[in-house]
Amino acid sequence: MPQVERSIEIAAPPTTVFGFIANQPERQPEWWTAFDQQERVTPAPTTLGSVSRYVYNMLGIKIKGEHEVKAIAENEHLLVTTTSGIESTFEFTFRPSGEHTHLTVRVDYTLPGSVLGQLLNRLTIEQRNERDLETALNNLKSILENTPNTGNTA
Repeated sequence: MPQVERSIEIAAPPTTVFGFIANQPERQPEWWTAFDQQERVTPAPTTLGSVSRYVYNMLGIKIKGEHEVKAIAENEHLLVTTTSGIESTFEFTFRPSGEHTHLTVRVDYTLPGSVLGQLLNRLTIEQRNERDLETALNNLKSILENTPNTGNTA
C-alpha cells in the first residue's frame, strides 16, 4: 500500500490547527486542492463516526467517495478512513511546539487497477500525491498563520 507522509510547523496552537482541520472539513479544498469537494454528511461537530463526502482529483480523474472519522482525540489526533472510493487512511497528528503546532499528515492508500490503468503509472501517481500533500500543508500554514479565528469549532 503506497504511503505519503509530511510534517510542517504552523505558527498557531494545536487548538486552532485541529479545529480548522477536524471541525471544518468542508474547507479542505481551500488548502488541499486535490480535493474538488468535501462536504459533511453528518452534522457538526465532528465526532467519532462523523461522515463526509469527497471528490478527489487524481491527475484529472474524479474519484468520489466518503470518509468516516475512526479515531479522534481533541487537539492531538484525527484518523479518517474512506468507506467508498479509493481505499485510504488519513492520519493527522498535532503536537504542541511552544505556541506553534507540529502537524504530521500520513496518508496510506490503495490504487484500484481501474484507476491505475487509466493513469500513467504508479510512480507518477505517488510523486504527484507527495507534491499535493506538501503543497496542501504549505497552503494550510498560510491560511492559519494569516487569518484570525480560523479554528472555529462550529
